[in-house]
Amino acid sequence: MAGQASERLVVKSTEDQVYEALRTEILRGVEPGTPLRLSAIADRLGVSTMPVRAALRRLEREGLVQQTARKGAVVAPLELDDVQEIQAIRWGIEGLAARIGAEAITDTGLASMRVQLDRIRAAAAAGDLDAYLSATYAFEDACYGSVDRPRLLETVRHYRRAAQRYVLFVMGADASTLQVAPSEAFYATAAARDGVGTERVIQHEIIQLYERLAERMARP
Repeated sequence: MAGQASERLVVKSTEDQVYEALRTEILRGVEPGTPLRLSAIADRLGVSTMPVRAALRRLEREGLVQQTARKGAVVAPLELDDVQEIQAIRWGIEGLAARIGAEAITDTGLASMRVQLDRIRAAAAAGDLDAYLSATYAFEDACYGSVDRPRLLETVRHYRRAAQRYVLFVMGADASTLQVAPSEAFYATAAARDGVGTERVIQHEIIQLYERLAERMARP
């Protein structure tokens, strides 16, 4: 009985399923400006328009959807100003999370980081972007989660998600961008409990990503 109750708890709502389906489609390269019509999406996904409307509101808060006067909801454009603001916030928030996380990390936390670092290496070697990003986020969170600061961790994850479309845009075009050295440097400073060093590593990577995005978005 307890097992059945547990299974019911993890069943995703219709809204969550619609949200995740639409978010994945947008992240995978739906053209900016593409209309997102309620009835068409509802028919395609086999749901009513109510969960579609709620999912679009959530995606709008993430910056993936934009409301227009003429077309209604559309896929939001990729804008340099937008990613500049996101990365600036990440620079401060993730820098703080890295510093205090590295100073507090336990041997168990470092072991978790090593597991994810091995996954990062394997994904980079295979050119598997999805696995690479999944392992990288879990790797960083093993450090960030070393202190009991749930609001900080949730903020990190929120802005990471906001940046994900841009990350996929710049990294998806070239598997050679899946680098291992930054994660190895991050691990080395965390293992030394060097909070300032770990902060500098993640902030450098956030700046580097913005510069690569700016260059990529400037291309015709």
